[in-house]
Amino acid sequence: MEREVLLVERRTPRLVDASPVTARIVKIVWSDGIAEHRDISPILANHRSLIRLRIDDALFVGVRVVEDGTGLEWSDGSKISATSLLALPRSEMSNQEFRNVMDDLHISIEALSLLLGLSKRVISDYRAAKAVPKHVALALRYVAERSDRLVL
Repeated sequence: MEREVLLVERRTPRLVDASPVTARIVKIVWSDGIAEHRDISPILANHRSLIRLRIDDALFVGVRVVEDGTGLEWSDGSKISATSLLALPRSEMSNQEFRNVMDDLHISIEALSLLLGLSKRVISDYRAAKAVPKHVALALRYVAERSDRLVL
């Protein structure tokens, strides 16, 4: 019996809008309607050709979506692909999202404080209104992505 193999190509969503937020964070809107903030500083730091975007604020604020939606571009010809943007970790997390992840994981403040090496007070602050730092957001997303292996 012959086996058929079906290859499915995952299509990268297109960008429909982009605007600078702060520092090197860009608000991007995808063709599927999802809007998010992405910190592109790791990409800028990793490519010498993008050095002007690291240091020139006036240039950076001129970010725009390329005509076919496959990336971002600037007036000096610098470009970042949509694929590269998708590969960046989501390092921002709202307090609501922090609470939602904890609820989805069925994890208590005490358990999360032990897991992340933070005080219960700090976890409570992140649940309330204190800004969630990048490293905490990344760590919590890492835990959430591997929640099927987490035994608590």
